[in-house]
Amino acid sequence: MKRLLLVINPVTARSAVTPALIDVIDCFERGGYSVTVHVTQYKNDTFDTVKRLGEDFDTVVCAGGDGTLNETVSAVLSLEKKPRVGYLPTGTTNDFAVSWGIPRKPQDAARRIVEAEAVPTDVSMFCGRPYMYVAAFGAFTEASYSTPQAMKQNLGWSAYIIEGLKSVPGIRPIHMRIRHDGGEEEGNYLYGMVSNTRRVGGFDLRMRENISLSDGLMEVILIRKPDNPADNAKMLGAVLMQDTSNEFITFAHTAHLSFEADEPVPWTVDGENGGAVQAGEVSVLHRAVELFL
Repeated sequence: MKRLLLVINPVTARSAVTPALIDVIDCFERGGYSVTVHVTQYKNDTFDTVKRLGEDFDTVVCAGGDGTLNETVSAVLSLEKKPRVGYLPTGTTNDFAVSWGIPRKPQDAARRIVEAEAVPTDVSMFCGRPYMYVAAFGAFTEASYSTPQAMKQNLGWSAYIIEGLKSVPGIRPIHMRIRHDGGEEEGNYLYGMVSNTRRVGGFDLRMRENISLSDGLMEVILIRKPDNPADNAKMLGAVLMQDTSNEFITFAHTAHLSFEADEPVPWTVDGENGGAVQAGEVSVLHRAVELFL
């Protein structure tokens, strides 16, 4: 019989998983798995547990938010014998799950794991740190997580931008030099991200429809601050329409990126604090893990 390790983050998963836990375990057992359950006890316990026990299991399933998935994948990458990875998304935004059609109901997500084939999936690396969907800097970095839910539902992408723009009048743009597979960029940026997702901060991205988790490429989006304040409305309109032909938006896809700023810049990585970094590299581990989607 196959062995499955179910790691549950109670901070983000308790309300969603608790009523469905028997059904989830039953689904896995009926699917031919012997199930071991671990409820995390401290910050980074997901990483520690998967790193310690992961090689003893055929599949590791994590229940929690995008940060819990990040910890799970990071631990699996460190193992010589890599288990397949499943995800029961129970966080607030669940960008990764929504991007790739992973069901929100734990029972449905468990059924998908039992019935589907695991897919070889890329993992991005930000300065040596694995991430699954986005590393970002700048004015809008925290807005996706602080925007009120009702505002998101009523205004969609516009709400994200409106919330982020509250900080723009007082923000100092970030001067950065960026090299990617398609060339070099340099400018004063309000925002930038290197992603492998169709959705960030609860909002769908339309800038490239054929984004793939297995093509060895990441998507780069940079929003440049206009030199002339009179062009702010033009820039904002381009962002709202996700118009990559506009002079204030740079879009590229690449397997490797390096950056250098004039001073340390705060980044977020999969929604968590990525630290202040002045220069670094972002790259792709092509098809590094097998993930149930």
